[in-house]
Amino acid sequence: MSFLKMPCTRFVAWSLTIALVAHGPMLSAEQRASGTQSEQTPSHESVMQDVKLQAEGTLTARVVDLQGNPVVGEHVSVMFRGKEIAAVVSDEDGFATASGLRPGLHAIVTPTGTTACRLWNADTAPPTATSVPAVVSDAEIIRGQLGAFNLPMFVVLAGAVAAGVVAFDANNTANDAQDEVDALNVRVQALETASP
Repeated sequence: MSFLKMPCTRFVAWSLTIALVAHGPMLSAEQRASGTQSEQTPSHESVMQDVKLQAEGTLTARVVDLQGNPVVGEHVSVMFRGKEIAAVVSDEDGFATASGLRPGLHAIVTPTGTTACRLWNADTAPPTATSVPAVVSDAEIIRGQLGAFNLPMFVVLAGAVAAGVVAFDANNTANDAQDEVDALNVRVQALETASP
């Protein structure tokens, strides 16, 4: 029995395939903002914006397109720990204002993007904090955090790996069955020559 035919090897191959398919490496900005799996995304912390809240917990964000032009009438949600805590629409200058917010990690979500923000009270905000964060929302934004490995490409790759493992396992099973048939034929021939 070769090493590749051992049940342990099959188990490892199937486990790796299931792990690859079940756990995609992509995290949204909202997940980064809420801190889930933060140990896996240290390179994305620079995306986090420090934002100084105005009086009464008011957040004013400016929604712009890729050219920096204001986006009018854009639906904007403020998320905290995966829940929407405010929903507003941008005005004719692209400004969206929500009140009653508290400091902490939040995500500003538009139909085409998510911006992670750390909200601060005015008296505790770091000097680099902005009062009006820019939120890019443009239908032309190419989605995906892995360059060429966007979600459809990842699904195709995972499917190809799974198909390869299935084919490899089926081939090993067929080879095992053929080996058993050959061994059985040898035993039958030995019995036929031993009979009187």
